[in-house]
Amino acid sequence: MSTRFLETSFGHLAYKRHGKGSEVFVLFHGFGQSMKVYDPYLPLRKENESYLVFDIFYHGQSSWKTADKKLTKEIWREIWVQLMAEEKFDAFHLIGYSMGGKFCLVTYELFPERVKSLLLMAPDGIKTGFWYNMATFPGYMNRLFKRVVFHPDRFFRVMDFLHSLGLLQSSLIKFVKSQMQTRTMRAQIYFTWSVFKPLQPDIGKIIVYIRERGTPAMLVTGKYDKMITSKNLQRFNSKIPHLQQVELECGHNDLIEKTAKFLIKNPVKIGGEG
Repeated sequence: MSTRFLETSFGHLAYKRHGKGSEVFVLFHGFGQSMKVYDPYLPLRKENESYLVFDIFYHGQSSWKTADKKLTKEIWREIWVQLMAEEKFDAFHLIGYSMGGKFCLVTYELFPERVKSLLLMAPDGIKTGFWYNMATFPGYMNRLFKRVVFHPDRFFRVMDFLHSLGLLQSSLIKFVKSQMQTRTMRAQIYFTWSVFKPLQPDIGKIIVYIRERGTPAMLVTGKYDKMITSKNLQRFNSKIPHLQQVELECGHNDLIEKTAKFLIKNPVKIGGEG
């Protein structure tokens, strides 16, 4: 399966299309991943379905032209319209994990009438995560964030000190350090969150759309996930009566694979019985 590239005015978006079916599913990965993370999902594809699996900008083979240009909702709408024209579809299903979940939410907000279903795995954007909170501090704090990313040693010492006082969980420290092991990884953090900063879903509007349109939706979380917890998403869940909720025996990093295994064993249709 060869990689395709959507060439836009803002950069190129790498993806693969699996299948030729008219039911189109679009899959977005999380931070630090690539389209390959969705390989466990491929056995789920039916004959009448197509999976479009993406590398998000600054990941895999996708690239953004300049960090001075931010990814706004208007730009994302333009990119999406171009994709629909190129791949010849006008309605689609959305699947996203973590940061990819935020891309799903924004896409749904922009095209609610075109989205047939939502599958969100520990989605970012409902309750903002660690890196977003740091990257969106105003003015001088933003410069501090950049310094932390590129010169993290002092930051790590502060985190270890706060952990010794019982103010930070060890799982959070482990997660942060794993994301900042090399300068390349730290640069990816900075440019990803800096460029994607304006791309924030309007959760109130999304809840209204899902309820009014009855959009089939499933939310999957990990029981041991400390990054995006079931508790943090409860307020969102409670406002969508038909939302299917699944909590799996795993943490944040294993959620895509565990969800694929769950859906293979439990072939449910999102929004109804399988």
